[in-house]
Amino acid sequence: MRKSAIVLPLLLILAASLACARADVPAQISVPESPTATPFLPETAVPTEAPLVVSTNEPTTEPTPTATPVPTFFLREEVMSGRVVLEIPEIGVESGLRMAEEAVAPDGTTYLTKPSEHPLWVPGWGAEIGNVGVALIYGHRQWGPVGKVFTALNKLEPGDIIRFRYRGEVIEFAVTETVVVEPEQLWPLFFLRDDAALAEGKIQVALWTCTPWGTDWQRLVVFAELVRGGE
Repeated sequence: MRKSAIVLPLLLILAASLACARADVPAQISVPESPTATPFLPETAVPTEAPLVVSTNEPTTEPTPTATPVPTFFLREEVMSGRVVLEIPEIGVESGLRMAEEAVAPDGTTYLTKPSEHPLWVPGWGAEIGNVGVALIYGHRQWGPVGKVFTALNKLEPGDIIRFRYRGEVIEFAVTETVVVEPEQLWPLFFLRDDAALAEGKIQVALWTCTPWGTDWQRLVVFAELVRGGE
């Protein structure tokens, strides 16, 4: 009896100690698994294409710009000097060029075209020789029984050369066409062609005279376009 009395209290003490020890240990908490867990993927380097190298033989430096040629044309003062020469090899013309004299008439400014051995450049109503537009040159075919500078102007054909020279500078035109008009049609025709040349940036010349030979019934006009110089 005495032994049982001693063992029982010891068992009670041991049980109490174990209960206290369990109370100090936190209970294990279970975490439910995610139904759609995403697997961990390590970072990987994405390959990139090498830059495309284009081989070229072009120079790496910019080319030197080409100088813009200075336009060549004969000014009023140069024609007035009397040293500008008109040549038309096809009909044997080689003559100093003169400038038509300006005069004021009751109906406005006009130009005197007196009989002369020299062709006359008509300023103001057209371009300078070699400049954009149409330069107008007037000459007689005859006066009385004597042939003048443009006596054979009607013989010119497309492609024939009309040349102007001054102090080593040469401006050449090639004939494009010849037309015959009534006297009252001359200026409308000329201004129409001059306006067109200005609009298109063309450099032209027009030689005009009276026709048929020995009369002043109609006007013969030879148009030519620049082929050398003047640009």
